[in-house]
Amino acid sequence: MSPSTLSDSSLEQLLLNIKQEDSFHELYLLLKAPIYGYSLTILKNREDALDNVQDVFITLYNQIDTYDQKNKPMNWIFTITKNKAISKLRKQKPTIDIEEYRETPIKFAKEEDRVLFNILMEQLSEEERTIILLHLLWGFKHREIADILNSKVSTILSKYHRAIKKLKEMEANR
Repeated sequence: MSPSTLSDSSLEQLLLNIKQEDSFHELYLLLKAPIYGYSLTILKNREDALDNVQDVFITLYNQIDTYDQKNKPMNWIFTITKNKAISKLRKQKPTIDIEEYRETPIKFAKEEDRVLFNILMEQLSEEERTIILLHLLWGFKHREIADILNSKVSTILSKYHRAIKKLKEMEANR
C-alpha cells in the first residue's frame, strides 16, 4: 500500500495513533519513501535527507497534538518535511551533491531514461523540481502543493506548466 492509495481518514487514524508502536511502524513504512524523496529534492544530499526523515518522524510523534484535523494529513506531514529541510539548510553551508540527487525514487525501464530525467531535472529551479516531483511522483494535487509551499494555486499551476514546457523543450533539443 502506498500513501496515494490510502484514504485521508485511514492515514489520519494512523497519524493520530502515532504513539502506539504498531501505528508508528505502519506510518513509517508508508511515508519514509515520499518523505525521503521530498527531503532529497530540497537538501540534495542523501545523508541529510535520511536525517530529515528521522527529524520529521520525531516531530510527528512529539507534535501530534498540534495537528488540526481540518487539514489533510499529507499536507501537514509534507509541510513539516519542508520546514525541517529548510531549517537544516539554513544551519549548514550550502552544498549541492548532484550525484546524490540523482538517486531519484522514480523507476525507469532503461538506465538512459533515468540519466536523462536527472539531467533535465537539474536544469530546473529547485522550486520547479519540487512542484514536478510532488505532483508527478507523489500524486499531490496542485491545491495541496500550494498549501505545502505556502503559495497560490494559480502560481503553482503556472510554474508547473512552465517547468513541463521547459522539460519538453530540453528533451527535444537533445
